[in-house]
Amino acid sequence: MKAEAVEGEEVVGEMADGTPLTLPVIEYDSGSGPSFFVGCTIHGDEVTGQASVWKLRDLIASTGIRGRLTIVPVMNPLGFNYNVRGIPIATIDLNRLYPGDPEGSLSERITAKIWSISRQHEYIVDVHTAGWCIPHILVDPVGGELKSRVEEFTAASGITVLQEYEEERYRLQNLAASLPGVALKDGKVALTVELGGFKGIDWASVDAGFICLRNMLIKAGLIKGRLEVVTSAPVISEKGYRRTSIFSTMGGLLRYEVVPGAKVRRDDMIAEIRDVYGRLKGEARAPTDGYIVSLNATSVVPSGGHLAELAVTA
Repeated sequence: MKAEAVEGEEVVGEMADGTPLTLPVIEYDSGSGPSFFVGCTIHGDEVTGQASVWKLRDLIASTGIRGRLTIVPVMNPLGFNYNVRGIPIATIDLNRLYPGDPEGSLSERITAKIWSISRQHEYIVDVHTAGWCIPHILVDPVGGELKSRVEEFTAASGITVLQEYEEERYRLQNLAASLPGVALKDGKVALTVELGGFKGIDWASVDAGFICLRNMLIKAGLIKGRLEVVTSAPVISEKGYRRTSIFSTMGGLLRYEVVPGAKVRRDDMIAEIRDVYGRLKGEARAPTDGYIVSLNATSVVPSGGHLAELAVTA
């Protein structure tokens, strides 16, 4: 069913000079059917998903839609303008600040506005990037009938599906205050999509993001078509994996021996670490069997710095 895109803005507040702070919103509404929300760039330097949305809009223009689809292509306009994760006037991570407060700080007003828009939908998809990575979905802890619905929904995505961090790290990262974390508590089918990219569009991931979004719209019943598996990037087909992080015990420059998607065994070398003189300082090895999900895109690491994300048996 044809539905024209309505483009508009939602006012969040204003800057000190009176300039309005607004969120761009794209709305399709055929009048009946399921409702679906897609949000991109809550971290201002994560932009690949926006290009996936371009392809999705081209598809909808030719095929139509049944139901309501709301897209917020830039959920953090301040961070986007300055190509930074948060916002220039605060160091807080907006994706740990849901459901926000419409009368609170500017950061809280942004997340409150996003939540007020997204919570009107049955399905909520939060699109991020994870640097040098394979495209994947992260599923926050959830139980009961909703867990079954989320698992069935994500299985249709065509990309790797992982459970979130184990309980302690999930709590320390305050991920329950992310958009999917809050949405699941509200009974919504919600998840995070992670695409490749670091402070720019990863064109190799754009198509994977588009296919993933298309598949989920098909599964939800908003568009017609056949589900498609992503072939442009590695996909971990086995179920029952969660993500875990590997950190460096020393500072230096990284020379990786693996790539995202690679299967590793316990004690396999992931990277060698060299100092600024070029001398070998040590090696980083896999703490357990698993798959490489992402690697440090900068190749620079301090003590305690991030080396890799690993998919391990949950």
